[in-house]
Amino acid sequence: MKKDRDIFSEFQDSLKGFEGNLHVLDTAVPLEKQLAYFRYSENIRNNQEEENLEEQIEILNSADSSFDAIKYAMAFLAISGDVKAYRALENYNKTSNNDLNDWASLSLLQAKITLESEFSEEKPVFISTGLGGKANQLRFFAFFKSSNLESFTTYQRTLIEKEFPFFINKCQGTLEDIKIESNYFTLLFLVTLHVELKKMLEEAVDECNQYGDFINTHFVVTNVKVFNEEDIEKELRKNG
Repeated sequence: MKKDRDIFSEFQDSLKGFEGNLHVLDTAVPLEKQLAYFRYSENIRNNQEEENLEEQIEILNSADSSFDAIKYAMAFLAISGDVKAYRALENYNKTSNNDLNDWASLSLLQAKITLESEFSEEKPVFISTGLGGKANQLRFFAFFKSSNLESFTTYQRTLIEKEFPFFINKCQGTLEDIKIESNYFTLLFLVTLHVELKKMLEEAVDECNQYGDFINTHFVVTNVKVFNEEDIEKELRKNG
């Protein structure tokens, strides 16, 4: 990552001077599904017919409603700018557990942003990532491999387990998961928008490498997805 463009820093720079409210989707929703939702929502906005708000809330809450009808109801309520619609979506998110959970999360966030736009002079901004976030923090996945793909020793594993949580916590971040395999390890963590992400991870690597240069200094950080086995194998095959 040391030679790559620091895209997160560029993103941080773009927000300097911004005075509105930032909204981060709490749940991890694939980007393609997010795009599908907002295209669908925009289509409803542009072709909206006279709909009864109470009827759409009833459709949302009815066990007999079809999958497509509920999708429409959620998107319709999300752009209505009505407090009652927001409460209906909020309640649906608390009680539902089905294939529409991602759609429900997106509609609730959009409803919140819509209401804020109605009642506040400040312009809200939605930050979209595949891994979501929490409050004002974004979630990231990081992949590191050992130098020369050699197996980590017990002592090296102990250093990784100690130093990376320390540097994340030092930046007021939250480590959600750490997995150490024979010659690579991964992190899942939350950090606020102002954190120098690249610097934080480089410092953790440098601290560990004082004891033998056992971590490759080229690492991968993404907020799009958690690596699967195929992604990991691909990274392990890369030179450097």
